[in-house]
Amino acid sequence: MTTPKTASPLRWLPLVAVLRHYPRAWLRHDLVAGLSACVVMIPSVMAYAELVHLPPVAGLYAALAACLGYALFASSRQVIVGPDAAIGLLAGSAILPLAGGDPARTAVLAAELALLSGLVLLAAARLRLGMVADLLSRPVMVGYLNGASLLLLATQLGKLLGVKASGDAFIPQLRSLAEQWQSVHLPTLVLGLGLMALLAALNRWWPRIPGALATCVVAALLSLVLDLPQYGIAVVGTVPRGVPQPVLFMPTLADISALAPAGLALAFLTFSDGILLAQTFAAKHQEEVNPNQELVALGSANILAALWQGFAVSASQTRTAVSDASGARSQVAQLVAAAGLLAFLQFLTSTIEHLPVVALGAILLVTAAGMLEVAPLHRLLRIDRVEFGIAMGVTGAILVAGVVPGIILGLLVSLIAVLVEISRPGGAVLRRLPQDGKFHDCKDEDAGEDIPGLLVYRPYAPLIFANARHVLDRIEALADAAGPGLRWLVIDAQAITDIDVTASDRLAQLQRELLARGVELKFADCPRPLREQLQRLHALGLLPAQTFYVSVGKAATAFEQLTRGA
Repeated sequence: MTTPKTASPLRWLPLVAVLRHYPRAWLRHDLVAGLSACVVMIPSVMAYAELVHLPPVAGLYAALAACLGYALFASSRQVIVGPDAAIGLLAGSAILPLAGGDPARTAVLAAELALLSGLVLLAAARLRLGMVADLLSRPVMVGYLNGASLLLLATQLGKLLGVKASGDAFIPQLRSLAEQWQSVHLPTLVLGLGLMALLAALNRWWPRIPGALATCVVAALLSLVLDLPQYGIAVVGTVPRGVPQPVLFMPTLADISALAPAGLALAFLTFSDGILLAQTFAAKHQEEVNPNQELVALGSANILAALWQGFAVSASQTRTAVSDASGARSQVAQLVAAAGLLAFLQFLTSTIEHLPVVALGAILLVTAAGMLEVAPLHRLLRIDRVEFGIAMGVTGAILVAGVVPGIILGLLVSLIAVLVEISRPGGAVLRRLPQDGKFHDCKDEDAGEDIPGLLVYRPYAPLIFANARHVLDRIEALADAAGPGLRWLVIDAQAITDIDVTASDRLAQLQRELLARGVELKFADCPRPLREQLQRLHALGLLPAQTFYVSVGKAATAFEQLTRGA
């Protein structure tokens, strides 16, 4: 089923259009899906709050706000948003050095960062920049996930060992843990390992059981029955009841300056991950999503999370999969999940007061292990060692310099790789095969024939400033190699969809040089946009007149008729 078209005033509110045409039969499916997502969400979002150095209840606040903000504006019917491990780790790594260990300052910075990220997403939607998600290449994503996973493991080992690690980077964290090996709290370690084993077993053999929730229930029951605090095992403690009042605030210029790189990185990663997830599930249900509408929805979710004392949020693959498997039909499932979170905050927060902190660490450690992209990394190594190197470089940058510098490096490397690819495109001299009489990019062993006096060349890229010199110098070198007998040089332009001013100047120079040597430049199989651009440049006096043929074969026939007539 396709998304109903909205009236113009409500084009930014897809939920309203869905509710207008909402079939009553969907409600049961959305109720089950929303409650299932809520059950899975509660323990995980509390754990992810630890990554941002906030109390567990902040994860519930962020999840509630995100569900409401996203459901209202999203074009995706399936995606469930909320706190996420990778996003939380990035936010925490940016906040920790600025907070100075002050919990109140940490909360302010977390909200400011979510607000900045949300505003960047809304600005990108206003500028219709939905396509920027394509800049995050697969190698960069693999490298980021591996780096984030290893860093997440390092940050949570302290909870498992019952010690407090210092430092906000990978190596300092490990060094701090190594220095405290004699202080490991054995009861905490034993409980943590047991909970990790339970969670891993549930995920492996009983995936339909909400593993994180079951682990937290077991941990809380053990805490109550065995009075775990008497053994020195830390518990969550008192959790505020109810929903906080929204707080309006304005980040200071100093905070904006300090948080801007992380805000941009968060926005980019949030949208890249979110649109990929939305498109995947939309394709599964033969639906469509609007990338710019998703920017609005994710931006609104982050802004609302900031105002409700939360932190940055993103789309969640696990919760989305649970909701979809439970039969979600529309964004109403996300509203149901929000209602479940609201009820939990209002009436059930006392149930987590006895939850051991190491249970949240166990959830994050298993999550980190599941985030590791080992198989894709091996696949990159087999297919392209350069892209494997990019992935490893991003991972190394995250471990050495931190999450934000690692992502920025990955984006820069992706852009540089694109520029290198564009600036050095391939091309081929075409020869005619006797069996079909057509011109092909022939291998050396193919029995292709050359027509005396005719050279046909096919560039495999548009002509722009980045590659004009490379491509046209190649054509000139081929013309030189053809010798004085060359009369026509035909460019098979089927891959040249555009030509910019820099390339047109260089083309005009080449054409003048060829004409001085008695060589005419012709174009064959020219796309209409290129043909019209060349004609405009000629009308402006920037290019000599061009001759176009519908195919290389037609150009070759015209040349042969001309030479026979001569």
